[in-house]
Amino acid sequence: MTLTAHLHGSPDRLPFVGHFRAADRLGTVAHSVAGSVASRSDPQAAFDAARAVESALRSVRLSESDDKVAVLGRVWEAILGIDEGVLGPPQGRDFVALIAVADTHGVGIAGPGLGGVWAWKERGLTALVQGEHPLLGPPGRPDRLSGILSLDEPCSRVVAVPHDHPVPNIQFSGLARRCGFNP
Repeated sequence: MTLTAHLHGSPDRLPFVGHFRAADRLGTVAHSVAGSVASRSDPQAAFDAARAVESALRSVRLSESDDKVAVLGRVWEAILGIDEGVLGPPQGRDFVALIAVADTHGVGIAGPGLGGVWAWKERGLTALVQGEHPLLGPPGRPDRLSGILSLDEPCSRVVAVPHDHPVPNIQFSGLARRCGFNP
């Protein structure tokens, strides 16, 4: 299954400053990460920080015998292994990431700094996590994640808004552009 995580852009003049994406798949095992770092820094510092995150995520190696918890652990270890000095002036305190992982048993999501997560389906969005939920919380790079939310139904695309996004719900119309790509 192809798995894709998306992070909604911020509603200001430069909506994708500090955004990063990385994904990999081997057989039925996959991960996809979308997030932002140093998003309120100058564009060059944010760009450099985002590329450092993508480089670290490209180092994550998959094995067909992996389960989603093991993959999530290696993704998070790669993120924690990044020197805070290369994560821009906030040094990673503003780190936001939607991490989606999949294995033969389904899909799971995790990550810091999220304000809501939806399944992005062909005809619309289905809320996965909103309101008061342990998966949602402040940005940063805690020593460990609060856990993984295993989804009841598999989905190939998930989208999140950062914890400080002013709109708690997102609209399906025009979503691709608000996540940084032209369909």
